[in-house]
Amino acid sequence: MEQKTYLSIDIGSQRTRAWLFQQREGYYQLAGSATAQTTVSAGQDVRAGVRHALLQLQQSSGIQLLDTDQRLIQGLQGVAGTGITVSAGYPLRTALIGVSADLSLASLRRLVDLFYTDVVLELDLQDELNATAQLEKLIQSDADLYVIAGGTDGGGYHPLRAALENMRIVYQSLPRVIRPQVVYAGNSDLAEEARAELEAGPDFHLAGNIHPRLGVETLSAAWQAMLEAFAALRRQQLRGLEELEQECNATVLPTAFAMSRIVRLIDRIHSNGKGTLALDVGSSSTTVLAAHGDEFIGSINRPEISSRTGEETCRWSSLPIDVETASIYMLNKRLHPAFLPDTLEDLAIEHAWTRVRLQAALQHTQEIFPNFAYHPEQGLFAPYEPILLSGESLIRVPAAQQSLLIALDGLRPHGITTFTLDERQLMAALGALAELEPLLAVQMIDAGAFVNLGTVITAESTQHASTSLLTIEVDREEAGREKLEVRKGTLKRIETPQDQRTRIYLSPSEFTDVGMGYVGLGGWVTVPGSKVGVVIDARGRPLELPQDAEQRSQTIYNWLWELGG
Repeated sequence: MEQKTYLSIDIGSQRTRAWLFQQREGYYQLAGSATAQTTVSAGQDVRAGVRHALLQLQQSSGIQLLDTDQRLIQGLQGVAGTGITVSAGYPLRTALIGVSADLSLASLRRLVDLFYTDVVLELDLQDELNATAQLEKLIQSDADLYVIAGGTDGGGYHPLRAALENMRIVYQSLPRVIRPQVVYAGNSDLAEEARAELEAGPDFHLAGNIHPRLGVETLSAAWQAMLEAFAALRRQQLRGLEELEQECNATVLPTAFAMSRIVRLIDRIHSNGKGTLALDVGSSSTTVLAAHGDEFIGSINRPEISSRTGEETCRWSSLPIDVETASIYMLNKRLHPAFLPDTLEDLAIEHAWTRVRLQAALQHTQEIFPNFAYHPEQGLFAPYEPILLSGESLIRVPAAQQSLLIALDGLRPHGITTFTLDERQLMAALGALAELEPLLAVQMIDAGAFVNLGTVITAESTQHASTSLLTIEVDREEAGREKLEVRKGTLKRIETPQDQRTRIYLSPSEFTDVGMGYVGLGGWVTVPGSKVGVVIDARGRPLELPQDAEQRSQTIYNWLWELGG
C-alpha cells in the first residue's frame, strides 16, 4: 500500500509552523511539526521562514522534504499534497457597498469578518448621496478590496448600476498595481454587466448572491470569491508567497477560514444537537468560530489598547497591578508580540488581558451575528459541546488549569460544557488539508488530535451566597462513591482519571439549575477523562468580583488555587 505524506504550512504574524502527516497502515498520524520565525518584515521573503521550519521538520521526522536546491519535493517520492494558510500581513482595507444598511451591509459585515479585513467604508446606496459624494467616499477609502451586494435575484438593481459607474471611475483612475480586488455578491441578473462595467479583468471575482430571495442569507455563496480576492492581495503584500504557492502546487487560505472547516467538521461528527465553538487567541487577533447544523458564525477581533482595556485587565488580574503597568505591558506586547511573560506580574497581566480579549471578541461576534447567544454580563448562553480552545495565549501557559480558568472567566458558560485544547495547534493544519484529503482530518480528530481539557458544570441559583446549591456523588468504581457539597459563590474541582469516563450524580436544590433541563432537575452525568477533571462553577451569573482591588486579586488567585493551577 502506498504511504501518503501531506504537509501543512501556516504563516502567522510572528511564527511560521509546519506539520507533516503520514499514512501508516491506512491511518494518518502526525509525523512531526516545527516552528520558525516568520519572515515578513522589511520586504523579507516568506519562503525563508518556511524553509527554516521545513529543515527542522525534515531533521526531526527523517523524511526528505527539500531537494538540493531547497525546493519542496513533490510527487510520489515526496509530498502528495500541501496546504498553506496565512494570517500574517496587515488587515485588508475593505469597502462595503450595499443597497441597504439593514440587509446588504449587515450581511457583508458578517461575510468579510473572517478574512482579516478592516472595514474602512460602508456605502449605503439608499442613502441620499449624490454621485460626487459617492465618488469622494470611494477615493478617500483607499481600499484594497471592494465587496458589493444588494438586491434579490430577479429584483431591481438601479442603485447598484449607479454605484458601479462610480466604482469604475475610481477603479480605472488608479495605477494598475494598486487597484483593489472586487467581489460582486449581489443581484445575479446584474453580474455580467458589473464585470463589463468595471473592466477589472482577473481582479473581479463573481460570487453567488448572498440574498437570492427575501429573508434568505447565504454567505457561503461568496466564500470562494472572497478566498480568491484574499489570495490575490496577500500575494501582493507578502514577498515570495506566490512563488511558494507554485513550489507547493497550493493556493493560500486565510488561517481562520481553514480553522472554520474543522469546526464545521467536528459539528458534523458529533451531531449532538448543541453545536461546536472554537476560540483562538493569537498574538495579534482573537478568532471566534461556531457551527450548529447549517448555521455558521465566524469573526476576528483585534485587541484594543485603551484606558478602559487597562482598567478591565487590572480588574481580572490575580495580582494587584495599576492601569499604567498593565497598559505598558500591553503596548510592549503589541510592539513585540512574541514576547513571553518572565515575571509573575507579567504572567498575571497576560492572563487577565486574555480574559478581556476573549470577552471583547465574543461581544464583537454578537454585534455582527445577532443570533449568537452571548451577553456581556451573563456570558455564553448557547450550549456548545465541545468548546475548543487554541492560540498562543491559551496554550503557552504554565498549567492546564490556568487555560481552563481563563476560558471559563472569559466565556462564563451556562449548563454543562466540555472544553478541549488544540495543544499542537492543528486546527489550521487539518483545515488546510481537508479538501485535499478529507480522510486525514477525520482520522486525526477521531484519534484525539485535540486534548480533553475538562468538563464544566455551572450551578446557578437565586439563593444567597454560601447557600448549599448542590450535592455531588462521584462514582469511583473500586474506590466507591465520594460525596461533595457545593455552596454558592465557590469553584470546585473534582479530579477524574484521564484514561476513563467518570459517572457523577447531581442533586441540585429546588432553586438550582445545573443544565439538566429545568431548575431543580438532577441526575447521572458521564464525563470523559480530561487533564483538569470536572469543575463545578457555582460563582453565579453575572460573575461578581469584589470592589476592593486587593480582595479582587485574592479572589481570582483563590479560584486558580482551587483548580490546582
